[in-house]
Amino acid sequence: MQTVEYSLFRVKFIKPAQGSLFNQKANPQDLLIAAVMQKPSGELRAGYYWHIGNVQLFNNARGYFAIGRTTTSSIEKFDEASGNFIEEETEESPYTHCVFDASIGFIGIAKKSNLSQTTKGIANRLEELLSLTDGVIENSISVEVRPIPDPDGFLKAITEAYKVYSYTATFRGPNPFDADEHFQKPLAVYLSAANGQKGKATINGDDLNREVLTEVTRSTAATGNEAAARVQKSKKQKAITINLRGDPIKRRHDENEHNPEIVLNDLMNQYMRVRRNEAD
Repeated sequence: MQTVEYSLFRVKFIKPAQGSLFNQKANPQDLLIAAVMQKPSGELRAGYYWHIGNVQLFNNARGYFAIGRTTTSSIEKFDEASGNFIEEETEESPYTHCVFDASIGFIGIAKKSNLSQTTKGIANRLEELLSLTDGVIENSISVEVRPIPDPDGFLKAITEAYKVYSYTATFRGPNPFDADEHFQKPLAVYLSAANGQKGKATINGDDLNREVLTEVTRSTAATGNEAAARVQKSKKQKAITINLRGDPIKRRHDENEHNPEIVLNDLMNQYMRVRRNEAD
């Protein structure tokens, strides 16, 4: 069975600390919808023109679009009329599927090896295209498209550890609607006020509270950030460092029955599982 493999990413529209009145009115949901509807194009690499197209909205926040690139190459042909071998220019435009929920700010990107060896590479080009749109430029917005990793293994290691001595998490500027109250929200505001782009914070203790760490971990994963912890697995073992980072969550769908709305609902369930610990 041929399948389409989607990876889950978080898209962020980070506002500058000092903005105009128009800045304050621009919210991430409207920015993403407007950016996709604009269908931006750009020469992101010499000779490689990337585009967003085929936009479909399922409602005022959810939808589908395609992302791809156009390149020109030469092919060798035999011309029957002249009896000569000739070179003829041809245009190729491979593309892949994307689904999104702007009310939360996540995007599912389908793997396409003709575009990039990894979906992270496609996400990087998407980030660049969104950065070219009118609303982003006019409001001095910084765009980020980052993978949402599966936190289950990291959380299991923390929960089952004999002791947790330290915990570190990265953070970026304000944007996510569902960041936790303990860590992501206040530090994102602090970062923005200081005109920073990214940061990380570490806490230490004899044995850190697992419930708080679990909440922060889920928020960290859901917002496309990273975490690390210094844990002692058992009383007799030495402390080691574990990390939350890496590849995004992936889901496969039958290529012959590929339906973007069904894909989006599936990815929404995966996101909610990460954020709220709901069953798969």
